Amino acid sequence: MMDGLREPVGAQPPEVYWRRRIVAIVGAVLLLVVLYFLVSSPGGDDPGGPADASANPDDATAGPTDDATAGATDVSRACTATDVTLTATPNPREFGAGALPVFDVSITHTGTAPCLLDTSAADTELLITSGSDRIYSSLDCPDDPTINAREFLLQPGAKETFTVTWSRQRSAPECTPVSASPGNGTYHALLKIQGIEAPDTRFVLTG
Repeated sequence: MMDGLREPVGAQPPEVYWRRRIVAIVGAVLLLVVLYFLVSSPGGDDPGGPADASANPDDATAGPTDDATAGATDVSRACTATDVTLTATPNPREFGAGALPVFDVSITHTGTAPCLLDTSAADTELLITSGSDRIYSSLDCPDDPTINAREFLLQPGAKETFTVTWSRQRSAPECTPVSASPGNGTYHALLKIQGIEAPDTRFVLTG
């Protein structure tokens, strides 16, 4: 038997039998290779294959989506006095006859998170006084255009400016008509936006 394995026995030349053995061995090897790839293909039981990634679609998408949602910032949060500093500066300090007092308003975001400042929000007012005399308030008439409606989406460190103009007229609560006009003298303006107050500022009417 061993001689038959080492030296082919038969009517054909030995090289014929060796070729047949080589072909048979190659065929067996190819069959084993095909079987291996069938078992380890994505449709098989390979624990590290793509089949695991699609087994639970939530696992593939939950991470990035949740992180993006968690990192989103709510910029609709209303600014407070801890977020924003306001100043209102008369430009110029003295206003002659017929000149309407103009105030340059500066907004500086000094907080650490974005917020919204809305000039049409409640608790927004331009108040003009002279001594103990209440001269004017933008809250007296609901359609008063003194403080135009605008919104500022403020990022930390942001600065914005706009102007407010007083009509140089007196006003009274509930828009009650007032015939008297302000005379020459020293006046004070107090601007408040969304409950945030700017420092009291002084100006003069000279004619």
